[in-house]
Amino acid sequence: MKVEIRNVTSTRKEMEVFIPKEDVQKFSDEIYHEIATGMAVKGFRKGRAPRHILKMYYGDYIKGELTKKLVNENFEKAAKEKEIFVVSIPEVENDEPKEGEDFKFVAKFDVKPEVKPEKYTGLELKRIKYDVRDEDVDLVLVRLRESYANIADVDAPDYEAAKGDYVIIDVKSDEYPKMNRDKMTVEAGSRSFIPGLQDAVIGMKAQEEKDVEVAFPQDHFMEEMRGKTARPKIFVHAIKQRILPELDDEFAKKVREDVDGIEALRKVVKDELLIRAEERSRNMIERDIVEKLIDANKFDIPESMVKLQAALMIQGMAHRFSAQGIRLQDVYPDPSELKQETIASSERTLRQTLLIEAVAKLSGIEASEEDLEREIEAMAKRYNLAMETVRKGLEEKNKIEEVKFTALEKKVFDHIIANSHVTEEIERMEEASV
Repeated sequence: MKVEIRNVTSTRKEMEVFIPKEDVQKFSDEIYHEIATGMAVKGFRKGRAPRHILKMYYGDYIKGELTKKLVNENFEKAAKEKEIFVVSIPEVENDEPKEGEDFKFVAKFDVKPEVKPEKYTGLELKRIKYDVRDEDVDLVLVRLRESYANIADVDAPDYEAAKGDYVIIDVKSDEYPKMNRDKMTVEAGSRSFIPGLQDAVIGMKAQEEKDVEVAFPQDHFMEEMRGKTARPKIFVHAIKQRILPELDDEFAKKVREDVDGIEALRKVVKDELLIRAEERSRNMIERDIVEKLIDANKFDIPESMVKLQAALMIQGMAHRFSAQGIRLQDVYPDPSELKQETIASSERTLRQTLLIEAVAKLSGIEASEEDLEREIEAMAKRYNLAMETVRKGLEEKNKIEEVKFTALEKKVFDHIIANSHVTEEIERMEEASV
């Protein structure tokens, strides 16, 4: 076999393959043997039909199978020998295969880009350090109390709905009947799917009725109400109050069985906030690095590679939604919009991945088995599972290499940070969205 490679573009190649007649004959003999032993020919026992009879009955099939074998097997062999990373289905032009003659085919295909980053150290980076204060711990404890609150009916007739109460109302609109709702629950001062009702119910009493004005934003899920202002009438059926538990040792033990009191809970909360603040800080500087790498190192990516990545991303989204009992089309009703968004995201993901691989290669960075074990251990700790369980799950889903790449990526980021100029800024914890 003789192979010639020509560059069409930086990410597309043309391969011309010449196969000698001896190899053509070998493939042809194999196909005739398979047919003779596997297919029945009238008047002959299996394996006994002469070659010219087989050709008469199965000539077109033989020619097609011979072409496929000559092209597919030799293309794969040539790509492997030439160390070419093919990322698209090859477009093939070929001779008609004939016994006793050489065979030639030409294949055009996309290849994985050869990325040679020129700028990946000496970057100007900013690391944000988040300041965890006692009031941040207090805020978490408030949220915990709210999540453990008891809901009680309000019996006092003069009680006025306050922020945090659940108000059960009827909504009636003669102008827009699709707004009408019976016994809809609104969390006062917090949220309502009809905009403005969460504020309108504050100060109202049970059995009270009033007219309100609500304005719908342009992106509201009720398409017929987008951008419109309505004046429905609301009637309060009942008010329910959230009774928050006391912030004491008993409450602390209910939240976390491994603490012995409220002060221990405060310490656990603060430690977790510190961990999450560090994770947030790290994520921010990594995003900064990726943006600077992409901006400073330009290269072409074949469209076929981006489309394949996008298809895999959509497939993964569909599986995740399906596991939650949700259909992808219900979340993304416009397939073209989803495709467009995913294409853009896929290209950025590919650029990041290819740059990380290239920097690792240039810097001699590798992910060892120990690095992989640390990643699996961290995952096990995060999900409170045994390491063996996590590893088995990853192996079953063919995710081990993906986790190993995560370990490699972290080492590359560490290398870039260590060889760049990093300034630090301190910000309040609430800005970290913890």
